[in-house]
Amino acid sequence: MVNKRHRHSDTFTRKSSIREERIPTIDKDKIVISFKDYDGTQPRKQPQDFQDWQVEGILIEFLDRLPYHCELKMQEAKNREMITEYGEFPDAEGYKIPAKLKDKELRWGILKKLTGQKVRVAGHIIDNVFYIIFLDKNHKFWPVEKKHT
Repeated sequence: MVNKRHRHSDTFTRKSSIREERIPTIDKDKIVISFKDYDGTQPRKQPQDFQDWQVEGILIEFLDRLPYHCELKMQEAKNREMITEYGEFPDAEGYKIPAKLKDKELRWGILKKLTGQKVRVAGHIIDNVFYIIFLDKNHKFWPVEKKHT
């Protein structure tokens, strides 16, 4: 059997850079996690990356918890205190807005309830997408004053 291919270059033209992401309609409102803007070099004093988290034994637990966040809509996650949205970038020692995000108006926040009390990931939110920018095992991205101490 001979496989014949017909090429119709005169009738078929492909548009470049026009591909749109298709989000399944059944899950279109659920949280999506993106690492597109991830920056593992901050904070400057104690950079954290996935290798550091693996050595400390928190990477696997973090990855195991992410699907639970993605089962929820953004408002549900906020109501369950799994996501806190702060709005503007905080004045956190050691953290700086990555250069590629500097001129953008972004809604900053954190993912919580990942592994223990302190561990967080910080990032920005657009619609139902949480873009992870920083790993924050010591809860330093959005500093809070201790109560009753």
